Amino acid sequence: MSSIGLFGGSFDPVHIGHLITASAVICEFSLEKILFIPNYASPFKVDSTLTPVVDRIKMLELSIENNSFFELSLFETEKKRPVYTYETIEHYKAIYPDKDLFLIMGRDSYSSIGRWKNSDIIKGNANIIVLKRGSEDLHPGENVFLSKNSPVIELSSTMIREMVSINLDIKYLVNDAVRCYINDKGLYRQN
Repeated sequence: MSSIGLFGGSFDPVHIGHLITASAVICEFSLEKILFIPNYASPFKVDSTLTPVVDRIKMLELSIENNSFFELSLFETEKKRPVYTYETIEHYKAIYPDKDLFLIMGRDSYSSIGRWKNSDIIKGNANIIVLKRGSEDLHPGENVFLSKNSPVIELSSTMIREMVSINLDIKYLVNDAVRCYINDKGLYRQN
């Protein structure tokens, strides 16, 4: 049975850490493809301010356009509301009933999954790949796999936004087309 990875987040902005991790996970778990699923708004960060969704989508498009194993999903953004992970899992389970779904997440997210809305639906309908960072004490169980090949990349979207806000160069931290897009649109600049 072929497998599909589901990689969600705000991607504000998408950076090379996301792309390198996704590439490593595709190889390690022999996934057919990975769907990058930007959220409209996080159910856990309802009051946070995100860059407009059209910009986050465009940056993802620019980052993955030349990789046939990466695909953009607009499922959550088209809802124009916070979407719970179980809803995304149910959606893709209906579209791909004959494929194994692999939800890709960091250790911090995995440690709180028991508090997620309808976490039993998530665990019952998808395998979970937990990325390496901070996972040394993780004991994988049924349907939970620790990625051994994803490199630990100490890079975050927050760090990139902060660097841009004080006019530091982000070359090599994001796809070059994304860097140009951020500069052209004036994203993350202090007013």
